Amino acid sequence: MKKHVSLIALLLIAALLFSACSAGNNEPEAAGQGQAAPMDNNQTISTVALPADYDPASEEDVNLLPAGAYDANGNRIYAGATPIPIDPIDMPTPTPRAELTFTYGNYTADKLGLTFEAPVGYTITDSIANTYILTEPAASVKDNYPCVIVIEITSITKNHTMNDVSKDLAAYLQNEGKQYDTWDTYQAATTTVMGKQAHYNNYRGVLADGTIVRGRVAMAIISDNQMLTIHVSCPGWFNSSYMKVFDQVRKTIKRVQ
Repeated sequence: MKKHVSLIALLLIAALLFSACSAGNNEPEAAGQGQAAPMDNNQTISTVALPADYDPASEEDVNLLPAGAYDANGNRIYAGATPIPIDPIDMPTPTPRAELTFTYGNYTADKLGLTFEAPVGYTITDSIANTYILTEPAASVKDNYPCVIVIEITSITKNHTMNDVSKDLAAYLQNEGKQYDTWDTYQAATTTVMGKQAHYNNYRGVLADGTIVRGRVAMAIISDNQMLTIHVSCPGWFNSSYMKVFDQVRKTIKRVQ
């Protein structure tokens, strides 16, 4: 009898030991082996979803640098597209517009007694007193906005100074900006026109339909009683090209011989 009990006891002990060993082997899989690792307390995961029709070039010409940031031609420098980090790569930068080339010819503003060089084929308007206007032909227009060149002579007194010219320039730009929904002018600078010191400034405007316009206005006292204004406006995306037109006009303008 005792032997029978002892055998049963031994069998029970063996069964308990086997059960314990089996339980010890049922460990969960290590992290990363068929199961995602838990997030660390300091770990963050974020993604940026861009619209399907997103155009990175749409941000160009928006992020202007601080006042006084200009290139060698006096053009306002801007930062380009704002970087938006996405996974796994950064958004591509916008493709710049191709530079334009121009064929220049002589124009004579008889009523102003001036001659200068500008792109050939522009339409002439000289019906406004003391003003000569050239407008880019329709076939060459970019972004639905033609380049316009305005040459104007204003009567002044002998006491008119360059400080007065600076004020005239500011007033001119303020009036020009009234036609735009958004209007920015930048830091004025100096150059020369017809051998005389001139003040000039660049601007950027956005029309009601979203058209971006850029331009430059320069003013100089060219005689005791005359102030000359040169104003070139153009489609904003081609500003660097059309400012070369401005430079050509400024460098070649002179009295009719």
